[in-house]
Amino acid sequence: MTDTHTLKDLLQSITIGAPTRTVWTPTDFCNLGNRDAVDKCLQRLVAAGDLRRIDRGLYDRPAVNILTKKPAPPDARAIIDAIARRDQIRVLVDGLTAANDLGLTNAVPAKIVAHVDARLRPIVLGNLVITFRPTAASKLYWAGRPAMRLVQAMHWLKDVIDRDDGQILSKIDRILADKDLGPDIRDDIDRGMFTLPAWMQNVLRQKIGSISGDDGTYTNALQSA
Repeated sequence: MTDTHTLKDLLQSITIGAPTRTVWTPTDFCNLGNRDAVDKCLQRLVAAGDLRRIDRGLYDRPAVNILTKKPAPPDARAIIDAIARRDQIRVLVDGLTAANDLGLTNAVPAKIVAHVDARLRPIVLGNLVITFRPTAASKLYWAGRPAMRLVQAMHWLKDVIDRDDGQILSKIDRILADKDLGPDIRDDIDRGMFTLPAWMQNVLRQKIGSISGDDGTYTNALQSA
């Protein structure tokens, strides 16, 4: 078992080396020591200003906004991901939030709705509220999947997706063609194509077909296996 002093040093090293705006819960460090020791070390890091307590059991490294010189707000997406890890739940973000995350809209949500298979209290981040809405498992197919945000964003953008001089469709092209994330998103859509409405299937078949170089005739991987 790691002693408290060493544990604090380990936690500090891990959090310093993590990507900017990462959010942690005590369970992220359960392999380093018992829960009481981890909680005490997190409290000490907060007291020292090395970590910020966002909400009960949620922590990040405080940062300053370069333009305003004020504390930067926590990353709502990272908070949701941390809660999903902690509670081992499935989370499906709402369409507006997904579209904003992907740069498909300039609209900024005043409230984030996370559809989950659990009951959780809301989290307030200044003017932004994260609400967790209990949702039937049958409606959570895309929760936590690589294509989740794109699918949710397209649902929200349905009425305008083909009425903006092609700007949204061009951005979708770039998302699907991204050299790092694109392959996983395309494969995920392939596997879940059967869950999508016909209009979205038509758009995505054409988009993925143009990237793969075929004629847009799309065959579901599960059907062809």
